[in-house]
Amino acid sequence: MDFLNIPEKIREILPFEASPFIVEEIAMQSSYIPFSGPGEILFKKGDPALGFYWILNGEAEIIIPNKRSIILSPGAMAGLDSFIEEDSLPFDIINRGRKLDCIFIDRRCYNNMREHHEFNRYMNRMVLNCLRSYRNLLLPTERIYL
Repeated sequence: MDFLNIPEKIREILPFEASPFIVEEIAMQSSYIPFSGPGEILFKKGDPALGFYWILNGEAEIIIPNKRSIILSPGAMAGLDSFIEEDSLPFDIINRGRKLDCIFIDRRCYNNMREHHEFNRYMNRMVLNCLRSYRNLLLPTERIYL
């Protein structure tokens, strides 16, 4: 994927209508990071959460020892929950396939994007999805209501 296609990929993964200005702002403030081999590490357990990866194309995998992995598809945000909590990563996150295209969102970029109402709501939903996924795998016998 070349840099010129990044705004189009961002438009494809956003679950809301965003103005060209917002899409361009996300593309220009983030860093495009491609991964090209299965098992490449996005985050290792214990890494500081200085940002998160927003998956544009391909799949990543959260490795939870002795449990089923969580698969992250385009539109998902790897490491978002730890980033929000300003905590270290609790699990390894790796590239699941041959090709994975992401943008990396650091604190400055994130704070700028949060100024947009629709993006803010989307981020809140993504954090809840992360928590539900982890809890369903880690505590499968308990019902947890958020």
